[in-house]
Amino acid sequence: MTNRSPPIARVTRVTTELPVPRCARWRVAAAIFVFITGCLWLAPPRLHAGLTGENVALIVNASSIDSLTIANHYAALRHIPSHNIIFLDDVPGGLSVSLDAFRDRILKPVLESINSRRIAPQISVIAYSAGFPTSVDITSLTKRLEDNEQEKYRRPTASINSLTFFYRWVLSDSPDCLGWGANLYARGTFDRHFTNPFAGEKGNQFDAAAQASRAERFKEAAEGFETLANEFPTLCPLPILAAENWLRSGDEEKSLTQIRLAIRNGWINRRYLIETEPLSQLFGADVDMPADRRGLLDRLQDVPCAMQGPIAFSAINGWTSDGHAVSQDQGGMPYLLSCMLAVVHEHGSSLQHATASLDRAATSDRTYPDATFGFSKTKDVRSTTRFPVTPDALAWLLARDQKVEIFASTLPTSAKPYIGLMLGAATLPLSGRKWSFAPGAIAENLTSFGAVFQNASQTKLTALLDAGAAISSGTVTEPYALPPKFPTAMTYPYYAEGVTAIEAIYLTVQSPFQLLVVGDPLCQPFARASNDFVRCEAIAATSTHPSSLQITWQPLPDTPVSTATTAMELYLNGKLAGRLRPTPNIQINLPPETHGVVDTRVVLIGAHPTQPRISTRAEIVVGEESQLPQLKQVAADNPDDIAISIDSENAERVDVMHLGRVVGTIQNSSGRITLTSQQIGRGPVHLQAIATQSGRAVLSRSLKIDW
Repeated sequence: MTNRSPPIARVTRVTTELPVPRCARWRVAAAIFVFITGCLWLAPPRLHAGLTGENVALIVNASSIDSLTIANHYAALRHIPSHNIIFLDDVPGGLSVSLDAFRDRILKPVLESINSRRIAPQISVIAYSAGFPTSVDITSLTKRLEDNEQEKYRRPTASINSLTFFYRWVLSDSPDCLGWGANLYARGTFDRHFTNPFAGEKGNQFDAAAQASRAERFKEAAEGFETLANEFPTLCPLPILAAENWLRSGDEEKSLTQIRLAIRNGWINRRYLIETEPLSQLFGADVDMPADRRGLLDRLQDVPCAMQGPIAFSAINGWTSDGHAVSQDQGGMPYLLSCMLAVVHEHGSSLQHATASLDRAATSDRTYPDATFGFSKTKDVRSTTRFPVTPDALAWLLARDQKVEIFASTLPTSAKPYIGLMLGAATLPLSGRKWSFAPGAIAENLTSFGAVFQNASQTKLTALLDAGAAISSGTVTEPYALPPKFPTAMTYPYYAEGVTAIEAIYLTVQSPFQLLVVGDPLCQPFARASNDFVRCEAIAATSTHPSSLQITWQPLPDTPVSTATTAMELYLNGKLAGRLRPTPNIQINLPPETHGVVDTRVVLIGAHPTQPRISTRAEIVVGEESQLPQLKQVAADNPDDIAISIDSENAERVDVMHLGRVVGTIQNSSGRITLTSQQIGRGPVHLQAIATQSGRAVLSRSLKIDW
């Protein structure tokens, strides 16, 4: 691995139409039409984000037992709705695949399934189970690079998850996903907040306001920035710029109005207001502030002003050049977070190690571990490449009372638990170590072949997962020691702020096209989710509403590691039904013919910059329990198979489903089916039945079998 400084490349916006539909408004998207009473539809100025299992599309190679088994584990651990699980029957074999094969046999079928199921508004993560190629030949893209320096340092190989992340570019066959700053979601230095995020007329308006400020025409500048802020409320630096210029013009009240607006729409940094002129005139440490102004500061984070803070991800958002979210209709660039759950291979993990890693990772959520973030500092170029950003990361972590350590060796020498490790070595001697990984740890190692599973050269990223890490990353080809291609040290303070593991990684990789990310994307040991009470239940039928559900929400006092609920989402049978303001009592009136189990979920979104989520799930029976299809495991003729008895009174047909896919059918009210591991994999297998009774579909309760 050699050290190179990347030439500057400009990202060009791709304007091809999305295959995943845009979502400017939330609408009813449930499998059954519902009418919701007792609440208000929410149309907030800020775009909501954050991740739970409801936001993950789990992609399964239907021909791979390993893929089916990993999917069984992950779906059970993270409660992935069956509508979110997509089986592909024509997955190319091997570790590498052509760009055309990836696009036509993996990416397009995934996006088309998301479209046809109408779950695009809720999907932000594409998680590939085991059994998929890890790398993609992109020679056709690199050949079209016009800059020789760019071409020299861009080997014609990309990772499967990075091309999924850049799906817009891949579908339009554009090489712009290879740019050094192609990931606009990634954070940058703090002054990036105040760069011009616009092109065209809006860009000219921003430049005019900035020029007016430099010319000390402060009122004109303030009005210009305020006009843009009103049109683009999610771009919270705009009202900060307006506030500064109102204050310079002598209008303190208008300045405070803009500060309040910025905080309401996402501004999080406390120190900027305290330490930066002219706002320090209002918020400085020696200012005698009234209570309401001090209350504004209390809502902010006391972290350094060197780097931009973390921001929660959502695929329905677009991202601007200054790293902030706007709607796609306003010109933002959308992405889809993506990873692999496991690489089961002779040079990767065993199936046993892969499932154990996912099991362990899922225990870490909201545990707030008393563990250390460790950073290796050696003379190896793999270590020195990323170290310039490390002091900023250390300052942030220390400001949040986290434990940090810099060690002058390849690996730690102490006997501590680590929740994060940033490493840089060709080989990692992981056996015989005294230290351990805390559940939920992010650990990644900058080296050339960390995700090149075609050979045993260098330590693979999967070795860190097998050692106890929850998620890791590595490149699928020689990347050269180019900092934009790897996670920076800021991954760890962002993780400590409460984002999920996959957000923490993508928040710091500016050019991720060669990076393979593997592990549990939803780990969130530091998330400050709501601790409010939620109950879901069926309510007594009336002549007006024979089928209804009741959602009860009760706010509870905040704790040091929780936040108040700012919004709630309702999911019925796996699909987003609506986003609402927090409401104590919600009645959901179902169609009169609804009968059977309704998978009911309520996701609470916390009032925190990382927008933490927590989900409450319940299988609610509508109608008579005795009318539900009954599934029961019985003795199989072959010990390597599973046998299921089915009984459903008055049914003309019963379909048995595994993770939402029909795997067996009987054409009467009772019978038996036999399932093999080739059909459903092993592990915690979840089965359900849909009975057709007098033309009405009735869903059973779930049957879980540990196989």
